[in-house]
Amino acid sequence: MRVNVGWTPWIVAAVLVAGGGSASAGQAPPPEMRALFEQGERALADGRYADAQTSYERLRSLQPERAEVHARLGLIYFQQGRFADAVPALRRALDLAPALPNLGALEAMSLSELGRHREAVAGLEQAFQKGAGDRALRRLVGLHLQRTYTDLERDADAVGVALDLSRSYPDDPEVLYHTGRLFGNFAYLQTTKLARVAPDSAWLHQAAGEANESQGLLDQAIAEYRQVLAKAPTRPGLHFRIGRVLLARAAQGNGDVAAEAEAVGEFEHELRIDPTNANAAYELGEMQRKAGRLEAAIPYFERAVAAYPEFEEALVGLGRALVAAGRPLVALPRLQMAVALNPRNEVAFYQLAQTYRALGQRAEQQAALAAFTRLRDEKARQREAMTLSPDRPSVTPQLMDAIGRPD
Repeated sequence: MRVNVGWTPWIVAAVLVAGGGSASAGQAPPPEMRALFEQGERALADGRYADAQTSYERLRSLQPERAEVHARLGLIYFQQGRFADAVPALRRALDLAPALPNLGALEAMSLSELGRHREAVAGLEQAFQKGAGDRALRRLVGLHLQRTYTDLERDADAVGVALDLSRSYPDDPEVLYHTGRLFGNFAYLQTTKLARVAPDSAWLHQAAGEANESQGLLDQAIAEYRQVLAKAPTRPGLHFRIGRVLLARAAQGNGDVAAEAEAVGEFEHELRIDPTNANAAYELGEMQRKAGRLEAAIPYFERAVAAYPEFEEALVGLGRALVAAGRPLVALPRLQMAVALNPRNEVAFYQLAQTYRALGQRAEQQAALAAFTRLRDEKARQREAMTLSPDRPSVTPQLMDAIGRPD
């Protein structure tokens, strides 16, 4: 992982404020040094680091005991990616003026960039813990600390920093990229360790089944899940997983009736093991609804919602089944709750529009339909821009049927 250090104007501001730029108390700087200082400050503030370097290296030769000069040179080298030069400059500044702020963070990040992680870690930890007042500084330090922990094989600590960064900077692209890579790597390492310490355990077979399922290797996934059940026959969730894989197989086979029937058996078996499994109840309800057996579907959806009152997909499935069964007044609060839980669910808004239509509430119908149209268009644009495959949903999602819009 290489952290982006090329756009950090906060560092410039922090070090400029820290230094102050004045000569020793009661002394006016000679004209030559004052001119060099002003030239260097303008260049540094403008991001002209080569020009700033020239001015400050000249100042260093004239004032070798001036802490702020070494601090600014350390900053300049850091911004230029010359981390091997930044470290001694920053250390010299701290030797001369230990109270100068933020230089310890710059030094630690420079060491991190050089791969000297054992030297960097203490400074990064201190800066990360104390950086709450400066979000930009804490963000950059955190990315370096995450990388340092990873290279030191302190994986749990790296994950802790990644979770902290994800909470503090939830929409930052660089944070999302690096934390995503870290979580994926950590999951791989944990699974590798599981294979080493428990090579024939039910947990390893379950991990293998989940990995196969995520890659579309459906037969292999079922085989692994069956291995889990052979070792732990009453483990909750396994029959549900097998049922979901069977549904995926049926979809690949353009409606494999045998696979669908087998999936029904798996979901029912799951409910016998765990009567509160809302996902299994939902899948049974959705299969009944799609088959047009509305009165059979409704109790399954109600069971799912009873076990998990904020189950968005089950609320939509229940609402649309009730509307199709001619009970729009009963459906209305379910669909209203679904859109309250997720105001970006276009299927819920469409079904809500259908419900208002059945109830003769024209204005409410038009408002729900407008929301549906806006969300549908937004998601269409997002799908066009998407380059990564989304994760497989945990249950069958509610989708739009091939029907006309409510008018």
